[in-house]
Amino acid sequence: MARRLLLLSPALAAAVSLRRTPLVPLAVTGRDAGAFLHAMLSADVSTLRPNSHVDACLLTGQSTLTDLITIARCQEEWLLLCEDASTVVRELEKRRVMEDVSFSTIDKAVFDVLHGDAVDDEALADKALSLEPTAVYHNEDAWALGGTSLREAGGRIITNAEDGPIDAWERARVEKGRPRCGFEFNSPGDSKLLESCGPLESGLAFACAEGKCYLGAELVGKRRKAPSLRCRLRGLRFSEDVDIEPGTTFGEGVLTSVNGRNGLAFIERKANLKIGDAVTVSGVPATLAALEFGDGLEDNEEEVVVAEPSEKERKAAKLKAMQAKLAAAGLAKAEESEA
Repeated sequence: MARRLLLLSPALAAAVSLRRTPLVPLAVTGRDAGAFLHAMLSADVSTLRPNSHVDACLLTGQSTLTDLITIARCQEEWLLLCEDASTVVRELEKRRVMEDVSFSTIDKAVFDVLHGDAVDDEALADKALSLEPTAVYHNEDAWALGGTSLREAGGRIITNAEDGPIDAWERARVEKGRPRCGFEFNSPGDSKLLESCGPLESGLAFACAEGKCYLGAELVGKRRKAPSLRCRLRGLRFSEDVDIEPGTTFGEGVLTSVNGRNGLAFIERKANLKIGDAVTVSGVPATLAALEFGDGLEDNEEEVVVAEPSEKERKAAKLKAMQAKLAAAGLAKAEESEA
């Protein structure tokens, strides 16, 4: 489809590069759509302004990832970009009680638009390139978003398309470190390490708002307070193209994705490895690399993230201090009486 679009617009062909993604657009409708998405997803949807978008996680009750989702809002119309659309809809429908909200798959494809020279102002791809990183454009059945699905400069468009390869996207997402369904989460492997990985371990702290309730929020909050996480998603840089099966375990962790000379792996904290250190996967040496996709919040190795005390905790601390003060005053009076 990308080739067809470029052939239809010669100016666009010389200006931009379209990269097909595996993401699926979902329309969310109903008067309770915004409130329901806010309650279910990890982002603060209540503060999402019209004509803007934000990334969020759909988690299980055990805080493991179901999918990484982009939520786009245009006035009262809502759009979700996710990979495993059927699972996302099923999990959200399970938790819908009386809310007026419904989900429908849009039979279109999502493309990343990468920067190039100036293009025709009427092109949807050009509109995507002109948007701010979190901005949204919607006109009838046309959608454009600022920023690519890999958090690069550029944009995204939702347009008609035939089936096509996502090889370029997969290559780029392994290099940049975007976790993917079936690889970094919801994978068919039986690794105990992967079963315990949530959004913080996967480098998705930026997609989880602090101080709000959502499905799986309690355990995410506890992990934020912990001195360290059990593991972290890291990049692997091999010296040559490799063909190693995802799910392969090695001394320090488990390989989840590989494409050419790049790979992704969850590295256990107890291995005490840092960026630039060497590991060996199935007899092949590799170097640990930082990932561009995450915002680096999970890389503050020595920093303990302390949440603000709740109102209940503040009242309990105040009461305890008052009781200690009264006890001290009573003890002083008793000593004066004895004297």
